[in-house]
Amino acid sequence: MNKKGSEPTMGSWPTSEQLPALRKRPMQSRSRALVDAVEQACLRILDEAGEEALTVARIAEVSGVAVGSIYQYFPNKDAIVSLLYERVLDEESEQLLRVRERLVGVPLKPALRDILANIIRVETRLFKLNKAFHLRYHSALHLGMWRGPYRTAGEFIEATWLPLLRMYEHEITTQHPALAAYLLGQGLRSVIRSVLEDIPTQLESSALLDSLVAMAVGCLRPPASD
Repeated sequence: MNKKGSEPTMGSWPTSEQLPALRKRPMQSRSRALVDAVEQACLRILDEAGEEALTVARIAEVSGVAVGSIYQYFPNKDAIVSLLYERVLDEESEQLLRVRERLVGVPLKPALRDILANIIRVETRLFKLNKAFHLRYHSALHLGMWRGPYRTAGEFIEATWLPLLRMYEHEITTQHPALAAYLLGQGLRSVIRSVLEDIPTQLESSALLDSLVAMAVGCLRPPASD
């Protein structure tokens, strides 16, 4: 990797807002069964009728749990939906480890394509679950930082994207690796967030993936004028 002077230090960006939380965690089997019934009812309503039909009253009706009992554990509807997202992100965290393992020995461009394709796949899954919730809490639904030891986005990028770039230093020409790591780790995710909000029909298009890969390669192999 071609560098001028020492590598710039990554800044410390504030962490995202937190997902809505339960009022209290169920401890006994009966309370755990209640919370699970509420969660499953929420998922069923979203699958069958969509997010417009999702209300606490409807969740109570489908789950058989009284509204008052629901509010003992959940402060609002979003806290119920949040449980669904927690489960999905826990599942995808395990899948992400396998994606990273597959990168060993893979050239730069196909590796970037695999990484970005996985990001798009996860974002699509989260978006389809509940579009309004996903957009509202997008910065908190960060798979790479999910349950990780990172306090800031800067720590996440230093621990993940910068080491990745070092793995491919023989294929990278940028003189600004820290900036490139930021653009890949935060910038491309912001682009995907904008696509979700503005043109969601393009989310699963091959053109989007091709464009993101080209943007990533451009950050890492800029023109000679760089």
